Amino acid sequence: MEFKNRLKYLLEKEGVTAYRIWKDTSITKGTIANYIDGKTNPNKSNISILANYFNVNEQWLLKGEGRMVRNEGIKGETPYLTTKSGVKYYEMPNGRYRMRVPFIPIKAYAKYIDEYRDAEFIGGEFEEFDFIVDKIGLGRYFAFEIKGDSMDDNTKRSLSNGDIVLARELGKEHWRNKLHTDDFPNWIIVLDNTILCKQIAEQNTEKGYIVCRSLNPSPEYTDFEIKLDKVYQLCNIVQRVSSVF
Repeated sequence: MEFKNRLKYLLEKEGVTAYRIWKDTSITKGTIANYIDGKTNPNKSNISILANYFNVNEQWLLKGEGRMVRNEGIKGETPYLTTKSGVKYYEMPNGRYRMRVPFIPIKAYAKYIDEYRDAEFIGGEFEEFDFIVDKIGLGRYFAFEIKGDSMDDNTKRSLSNGDIVLARELGKEHWRNKLHTDDFPNWIIVLDNTILCKQIAEQNTEKGYIVCRSLNPSPEYTDFEIKLDKVYQLCNIVQRVSSVF
């Protein structure tokens, strides 16, 4: 992802315009427009200004390297609320919230599975990722990076390789009931050796299995069954951040 796309993502995420940045900083509207169009690249001074403005790391903003979010919190503020599950919420001026959750990138899949299998508790060793939400949600939330192209059908509903999704854990006590697949068609499914992103096309409550479906119409992505007693964690996907703009 190029610098211009990371900037577009931040503008969309925060609901900020080039005019707003110009009013709040020393960077002109025209300069921001050139950055967005990819006509020019920012100098060191403007990278520092923009990184501070959006509270992101300079190296991530400039080169896409390292963690996006700084460790010290959002513009020096303390969370408005930290839930029992450790999710942090920060108030925003527009009445919305910045929601900070544990982030599991593809490279950390194995570590996440090991920790979940051994203790069913995810500690503070994982990176974090922010989403903008309209309200405070209950329950345990995680951010997962999508691996592969099985959920990519070249439409707006696609979940492509590298996309990051916000997923809410569904407690195991609810797995024997009918899953709300109409409201939440896409799911994160944590198994013993991998983490999948699939739609749940069918659920057999008597025999305790689900049928997983891919969006990609390619023949190798056929439906398959998974026994629920082989599943460690089920999370319904509630939001997506695309890796492509």
